[in-house]
Amino acid sequence: MAASSSLLALCGIATFAISLLYFLPRRRQSFVARSYPPGPKSPNMPALDAWIQYQEWGREYGDLVYIQEKNMLILNNFHAAVDLLDKRARIYSDRALTNTMKVCGADTLLSAQQYSDKWRRNRKLFQQIFRQSICNRFYPAQYKKIHQFLHRLTVAPEEFMQHTTSLSQGLIYAALYGLDIGSEDPFSQKAVQAANLLAQAIVAPFPAIERFPWLRFMPPWFPGCGFQRIAIGCVQAIKEADTIPFEKAVDNLKMGMGTSLVAELALENEGRPTEIEEIKSMGTTSFLAASDTTLSSISSFLLTMTQHPEVQSKAQAEIDHVIGRDRLPTFEDRLSLPYVESVYRELMRMHPPVPLGLFHLSTEDDFYRGYHIPKGCLVVPNIWAMNRDPNVYPEPDKFIPERFLNSPTGPFTKINNIIAFGFGRRVCVGRYMADNTVWLAVVSVLATLDLRKAKDNEGKDIDILGEYCKTFFRHPLPYRSAITPRDLQARNLILATAMVD
Repeated sequence: MAASSSLLALCGIATFAISLLYFLPRRRQSFVARSYPPGPKSPNMPALDAWIQYQEWGREYGDLVYIQEKNMLILNNFHAAVDLLDKRARIYSDRALTNTMKVCGADTLLSAQQYSDKWRRNRKLFQQIFRQSICNRFYPAQYKKIHQFLHRLTVAPEEFMQHTTSLSQGLIYAALYGLDIGSEDPFSQKAVQAANLLAQAIVAPFPAIERFPWLRFMPPWFPGCGFQRIAIGCVQAIKEADTIPFEKAVDNLKMGMGTSLVAELALENEGRPTEIEEIKSMGTTSFLAASDTTLSSISSFLLTMTQHPEVQSKAQAEIDHVIGRDRLPTFEDRLSLPYVESVYRELMRMHPPVPLGLFHLSTEDDFYRGYHIPKGCLVVPNIWAMNRDPNVYPEPDKFIPERFLNSPTGPFTKINNIIAFGFGRRVCVGRYMADNTVWLAVVSVLATLDLRKAKDNEGKDIDILGEYCKTFFRHPLPYRSAITPRDLQARNLILATAMVD
């Protein structure tokens, strides 16, 4: 009898222990699931200058701001972004594609594609083309287009914003397709149309299809399917942007009118339709990614130098001392110009083209700094706030190149320190080419041109408000500026170089 009682007691204890093992993890998971990072409750999400509001929330709630209603995590701190997006890239490398973006064809573009074998294949193609070790293949196109830019600024300075657009759009066509195409060309206009439609789809999704995804399979005349006309137009614009310059480049190669990177890739992959479509998409993605970001950075540089003539003068003095006045700068001069490099680094810090980067998406539950980050969380790297962290950058709203020049490491640090290019496995694949393009534009303008405020009829400076657009891409709004060659020698050098090119 005593033995039976002991056996029953042991069974009871075992049952209780097993119950604890079973229920305690569940209770812990329930607790963890409630331990989200802090953030505002049911906030009004900003449509304009969102990075500024997110920065304000960061000051109130900390480095991690979680919007539970949106399942959105805002990262306002560089180290947190590195910890999650770089060190845990396996979890945080997906993209969130809305139904609107899918019907508009965004899933054909590498930057928007979800983390998958298709994305890995396409990224491998990009890495093959844009890797650092062979970026010098783009030097001839970069020199030519930037020298054209200088010429246009010299002969028609009042149209400086149009010239910047032509440079940013024309460079990719020259570098990849071997085509000399300006912003007014139908090729460019098709691609710009696609970019504008995609940007609209990202910023303002179609409510009907987001609520009822099955509407994507219905015709445009079906009630609530008016969005289909916009989506069809967007897909068609992307298709034409893919196909027209591609076919022109291939025809030029076959007719002996010149070769190009895209045409050579097409020839290598002839008879492989999947690879051909990937090459076409690579060209369009490159154009869409580079045209707006390059436009933003160079436009911000022109505005900043107009606002800061003292910085401009210091950079020009360094160029004159190192290079002289009888030739234009080259890439070989870069490491000899630390102040110019500091101007460039400060530009990229203060004026990132995409202040919120491209959003990441978590693919599984995670636990960080004592907080639970759920699967499917939209992770927003607030590059704007990271670059304006007063603990890292004293007086962060001031343009001070000396902060890089006088830093312990100096200005020549690795490109991954320029966080405008993104994080982790989603970092900009074309960053080496983009870095070279913007730097060459910066040093070439400084070497040859003076940028000053425009004068009114009484000879007084016209104030520049320095306003920027407030949506996805950030670039200066129109303003007046006076751009002139530094002297007659600089003017003659610009004109002579343009004739050679």
